[in-house]
Amino acid sequence: MKYLPPFELIRRSIEISTVRGELRVNLSYENFVDILRTMIRGVEVDEAWYARAYEDIGNAVKAGALRSSRQHFIDDGYFEGRLPFPIMVDERWYLTQNPDVADSIRNGAVESAQDHFVKDGYREGRLPFGL
Repeated sequence: MKYLPPFELIRRSIEISTVRGELRVNLSYENFVDILRTMIRGVEVDEAWYARAYEDIGNAVKAGALRSSRQHFIDDGYFEGRLPFPIMVDERWYLTQNPDVADSIRNGAVESAQDHFVKDGYREGRLPFGL
């Protein structure tokens, strides 16, 4: 990530209220997506890798139907659960945190923790390593 928008920029896009002594945030779905796109613009996209990993996007960029892999990621790819660059999984950590994936590997349904993360884990919100 090269840039992270300041909190003040995001705060200006939301409505903050207090409900039963607890701060609550309210915003439209459109504003929510706009905030996410502002943050996503700061993510470095490995355009060559993205075009190879997502052949449909690579073909669309070559054909001129899309401006770039990076622009696709910002506009749609993130929301579709696509990765902006290869993320290496800590296999031991991932399998310890996700015993269901370890079982799937033992049963032959999944090749590896890396394979699971790329195909499903990222979109499911699983972390590739401890943060």
